[in-house]
Amino acid sequence: MLEQSFLKVFNMSRAAGVVILVVLLARFLLKRFPKYISYMLWSVVLFRLLSPVIPESRLSPIPSLAPAFSEYVSEQDAAVVEKEPSAPGTEEEKTPDFQEQGASAVVSPEENTPAEKISWQQLFVSYGKYLWTAGMGVLFLYCLFSAAGIRARVSTAVRLKENIYIADAGLSPFVMGIVRPRIYLPEGLDEKEQEYIVLHERFHIRRLDHIVKPIAFLALCIHWFNPLVWLAFVCFCKDMEMSCDEAVVKRLGEGVKADYSATLLALTAKRRVLPVLPVDFGEGNTRERVRNLAALKKRKKGILALVVSLAGLLILCLAFTHKAMAPRENTPGEPAGGLSENEEIPDGTVETSQPAEPPAFRVSIDITEYYTAKTGDPSQLYYIDEDRVLWGSGGNEYGQLGQGTQEPAFYDQKVKIAEDVLHVDYSQKGFAIYLTADHKLYGMGNAGCGALQQYESWDWTRYVNGDRYTVNTPVLLMENVVYACCGRDDIVCLGQDGTVWTWGTVYMQGNILSQDVYFIAQPKKILENAVLVTGGWFHHAALLADGTVWTWGYNSAGNCGVADAAVIGEPTMVAEGAVRVWTGLAADGYPQPDADTLALVWTGKQRYTVPDEVGESGGDYPRFLNNTVIQKADGSYWVCGENVGTEEKVVYGAEGDYSVVCTHEFTLCE
Repeated sequence: MLEQSFLKVFNMSRAAGVVILVVLLARFLLKRFPKYISYMLWSVVLFRLLSPVIPESRLSPIPSLAPAFSEYVSEQDAAVVEKEPSAPGTEEEKTPDFQEQGASAVVSPEENTPAEKISWQQLFVSYGKYLWTAGMGVLFLYCLFSAAGIRARVSTAVRLKENIYIADAGLSPFVMGIVRPRIYLPEGLDEKEQEYIVLHERFHIRRLDHIVKPIAFLALCIHWFNPLVWLAFVCFCKDMEMSCDEAVVKRLGEGVKADYSATLLALTAKRRVLPVLPVDFGEGNTRERVRNLAALKKRKKGILALVVSLAGLLILCLAFTHKAMAPRENTPGEPAGGLSENEEIPDGTVETSQPAEPPAFRVSIDITEYYTAKTGDPSQLYYIDEDRVLWGSGGNEYGQLGQGTQEPAFYDQKVKIAEDVLHVDYSQKGFAIYLTADHKLYGMGNAGCGALQQYESWDWTRYVNGDRYTVNTPVLLMENVVYACCGRDDIVCLGQDGTVWTWGTVYMQGNILSQDVYFIAQPKKILENAVLVTGGWFHHAALLADGTVWTWGYNSAGNCGVADAAVIGEPTMVAEGAVRVWTGLAADGYPQPDADTLALVWTGKQRYTVPDEVGESGGDYPRFLNNTVIQKADGSYWVCGENVGTEEKVVYGAEGDYSVVCTHEFTLCE
C-alpha cells in the first residue's frame, strides 16, 4: 500500500511539475497586471497536486506522461502474474480477453530481473517510499509545533471587537482559525494602521485564504521532494498577499498607497514573521509588495476582462491531461486508413507503432484467421469459395446481392457477386460488405442508415424506408483495410496501420418526433494501435496492442461494460490485460438459448451454424447475444451484458423494450 501510494504521488508530482512551469511562465507574462489574476492560476496547480484522478481532453497542452519506474512496476506485475492468479472482482479480471476458434494470441511479458541483480529503480522505490514518509512526518510535526506555539502566544489575547483581538506586541498581524477565523493585531498600532491591516485580513477571510493556505501547505507536505512545488508555494503566498494589498488600495483609493506601504515596512522592521500556516499581514517579501503597489496602474475593463477570460481558459486546459487516444478525421490528402499509397504491408498483418517503453505485455493477432468465408441466416447467405469468389443467395429487396437490381424476388440459387474476396460480413438491416485481396472494402444493399456513405446528413425518412434508398451494385467504401465488420446500422474497420475507423448511424433512439442520433457520414478514425475490432447488432469493441479493450454503442443491458445504461458514442476503455474480445455473438435457439448453450458460445466452443442453403420460408433465426466477452491471458473467459449477474431490469433495446437479467460487471464464465 505504501509503495503504491508513493508511486502514485510521484507520478502526480511529475505531471503537476509541468503545470507549475506553465503557470510560472504565465505569471511572468502577467507581472504588469493585477496579482489576483496570477493568484487564480495557482488553483489548477493545487488541483493537480491533490487530485488522484485527472480528466482527459484533446485541448489540454499537458502531455500524458509515461508512468515513472515502469521497469520496476513491470517486474512486479510479472512476478504477480507468475505467482498469484487474479481473484474475481479485481480490475485485472474486468479486462478479460477473447479468442476466436483457430486464432492465435501472443502475449509477451517482459523478462523478470534476475534475483541477484537489483535495478536502480527497485532501490529508489524501496528506500524512497520510507524517505518520502519521513519527510511528510517532519513537515507535519513542524506544522503542529508551530500551531501550538502560536496558540500559546495568543492565549492571553484580548478581544477588541467582533473577531478582532489584540495580542503580543512582537507578532505580526495574522488570521488564524478555519470555521471561525480570528484577526490578531499586535499592540501599539494607531487607528490608521489598524484600518489597513483589518481590511487586508478581511479580504483574506472573504476569499477563504485562511482555508486555502493550509490545503496548499498539505500539498507541499505530500510533494516535499519536488523543488518545483516549493517554488510554487512561495510564489502562491506572494500572489496571495499582493492581491490583498491591491484590494485594499482599490477599496480605499490610490491616495493610501504611501501610508499603506509605510505600514508594511514598519511592521516588517519591528515584528517577527509567523510560521507558514496563518495568513500573515507581514508575511515576507515586503519590498516586492511595496514595489508592486508603486507599479499598480488602472487597466481598462475590457482588457482586464479579456486577460481574466484567457487565464480562466488556461486553468481549464491545465486541469486536464491531453487525451492520447483521441479520435480524429482524415487529414487532407491522407488515404483512408492512414497509409501512403507506396507503403507495402503483407496481407493480413496489423502494424502498430512501438512505444518508447513497451508495456508489460503486447497482444499480437493474425487477423486473417478472423476472416469469414460464410455468413448469413435462413433468409440470407454469402459464401466465398476456394477460388476467392463471393456468391450470394436469398433476399434482394435492398439490392444486397449486388446484381444491379433491387427486387422482392428470392434467389434460391447462388449468384456471383465479386472475385478475389478475402472476407464478408452482413447486417440484418439488409446491407453487406466484403474485403478484397488488395485491401479494399466494398458494400451494397440498404443505404437508409448511411453505412454505404450515400448521404452527408441523417434523415428519418431514409432510415425507416430502406427499401427506397438502396445501393444494388457494390461501391468502394474504404481502402487500406485489413478487417471490417457490420454493426446494426454502421460499419467498423481496422486499417493496415492499426487504426480503427467507423461511419454510418452509430446509434439512433426515439421516433420521428424525438430522436437521439449519432451519424457519421464518412470514415472517422476513433482509435489507434488496435489489433482487432468486433461488431454486432448492438455495439462494438476494439482490442488494442497494449491489451486494453474499448467499447461503444448501445449499452442498455450494461453490455459495453459501463454502469451507465446510456448509449456510448465514443470508445471507452473497459478492460486491460486482455488478449481477445467478442461482441454480437449468435447462438442457436431463437428467441432464447438455454444457459448451457450460452456458456458454450461465450467460451468459443459453439457457434451459430450458418446454413448451406436458404429457403424462402426460412427456419429458426439465430439469437444475437447482447454481450461483451473477453479472454484473459490465463485462458479464462469473462462476460457482461444480458443473461449475466442477478439484476433484473427492463432494457430499452434497439428493437423494443424487454425484461432481462443483466450486469455491466465482467463475470467469470465457468
